[in-house]
Amino acid sequence: MKDFKTLAELFLQATEREDRPACFLTKSSGRYQSVSSRQTLRQVAALAESLRRLGARRGSRVALLSENRLEWALADYAILGLGAVTVPLYPTLLEPDIEYILRDSGAEGIFVSTRAQLEKVMKVRASLPELRWVAAMEEGDFGDASVRPWKELVSAPAGSEPNAEALLREAASQIRPEDMASLLYTSGTTGQPKGVVLTHGNIASNVLACRGLLPMSESDLGMSFLPLAHIYERMFDFYYLAASVTIAYAESLEKLPQNLLEARPTVMAVVPRVLEKIHAKVLEKVANASAPQKRLFDWAMGVGEEYVPYALERRPPPLRLRLARAIADRLVFSKIRAQMGGRLRFLVSGSAPLAPDLARFFFAIGLPVYEGYGLTETSPVIAVNCPDAVRVGTVGRVIPGVEVRLVEEATGESEGAGREILVRGPNVTPGYYHLDAENQEAFSDGWFHTGDLGRLDADGFLAITGRKKNLFKTSGGKYVAPERLENLFQNHSYVAQLLVIGEGRKFVGALIVPKFQALEAYARRQGIVFASRQELVRHADIQAFMQSQVDEACRQLAPHERIRQIVLLPREFSIEAGELSATLKIRRAVVERHYRNEIEEMFQRHAPEPQPRPARIG
Repeated sequence: MKDFKTLAELFLQATEREDRPACFLTKSSGRYQSVSSRQTLRQVAALAESLRRLGARRGSRVALLSENRLEWALADYAILGLGAVTVPLYPTLLEPDIEYILRDSGAEGIFVSTRAQLEKVMKVRASLPELRWVAAMEEGDFGDASVRPWKELVSAPAGSEPNAEALLREAASQIRPEDMASLLYTSGTTGQPKGVVLTHGNIASNVLACRGLLPMSESDLGMSFLPLAHIYERMFDFYYLAASVTIAYAESLEKLPQNLLEARPTVMAVVPRVLEKIHAKVLEKVANASAPQKRLFDWAMGVGEEYVPYALERRPPPLRLRLARAIADRLVFSKIRAQMGGRLRFLVSGSAPLAPDLARFFFAIGLPVYEGYGLTETSPVIAVNCPDAVRVGTVGRVIPGVEVRLVEEATGESEGAGREILVRGPNVTPGYYHLDAENQEAFSDGWFHTGDLGRLDADGFLAITGRKKNLFKTSGGKYVAPERLENLFQNHSYVAQLLVIGEGRKFVGALIVPKFQALEAYARRQGIVFASRQELVRHADIQAFMQSQVDEACRQLAPHERIRQIVLLPREFSIEAGELSATLKIRRAVVERHYRNEIEEMFQRHAPEPQPRPARIG
């Protein structure tokens, strides 16, 4: 595919080949069915013509409130092809946030997926005079004649198809790289969401910069399951489109394991929480296996771990190791990969830090995971590991055309906090939507302040060490970077989720969601009786055991950084409770509000004085 300057140009180039494999696989009648490039272009052209009849023009705002599905992508392409602006909304949003975003963006129309999503919009529609039309993707009697059915919009009038395509190409030719393509509202943890302006050139440049780093072709199939309302998955779908990769949409996160077996993807964008769950499932099966099977797994993992350095450095292993690796792969690793469809070549991880041990596990079983880093404001990729340059524990090298610099230490007192990451390049947003004060704070001399802290090593690999705004100061005046502590527990044997707290307190504490299967097994071995998870986490022996696990993980930290008290929680943080973002990141302010009483009780306990770190020898 030739270089493209706008997303409309990308779409038209991607669908002009009559002989390209299917653009999409979509679930219909219980199985995945293909959608050709010809079908895709025809439906998008018809949608664009329908939008034009509804009054959409260049610059018009059109919202999308839907789970991942083919209709989401088709509507997005039609909006962008007209030169209008897509305003994605997370399907988990409630009415107040939906109303705020539709009003703030000035959306003239909205696509909704299901009756449940439609009901949210209809409850607030009367207070949104600019919202002129609503379209529903699913069939049904919605009891409101003003709701436009998808079938009506996607079916161009008889004889108008060639004209619809010509009109789409004409509209697309008028779009410029600096034109706004999308207005994305960051979920945030406090206050109102901020609208991030992304232009056609922002996103197109990011796709082009990554195109040579992550090899994909028309023989690949990408599974899309992270929310398209987030720029991470959406950029990957544009990447797939540009590389002639077929896109399959998962029905939901819960159905992802089944959909992997049905669609059998070769590439996929993921977040660390998904990888943690896959890893935990593997260990659960091993724990329930026979003694010989456990020994075989342990031997295979030993071989795989020995093989990892050779794979990372792309150098040939000795013959002995190659033979052992082939046996381990046939007997163990291929069976693990088969549970994910059996064809995955690699995964790309983003949105949150990936534990190095977890990354090595996947490399060991023959499924490379390439960690990257970016923000909504950077379209999103700033840096990424790739087959030709990978270093576990980092987010890779900065992508071509993008510049990064690190400014002086944020506090000068936070041991290991790193320096703030500034970035500039064609992928960086022109700014937040009509928020002058925020723009002045975020930009200086052409550089965007990410708010993230990091380090660059001698080979140019970037490591993320924390978030500047999350740094807190204890009552003793010591700065602590909570992410640094939280990252110690990624992939921990007994810790599923952990949130560090300590602003203005005498010591650092943490809320912990245990890995309940492992903790319950430990309790049974110790003869601890419990009738529920609530009873389990309240048991004094269990609390003492978990504190000992925390103490061991923190023993090399400075005394003021160590976690000295914990609260064990009986359930995981969830999206439904508002405690996780759509990309499964913990929303600190929400969690702290939900567990205010438990936090206060924790800090009222007597905390033992920390012992000094052992002196280093040599």
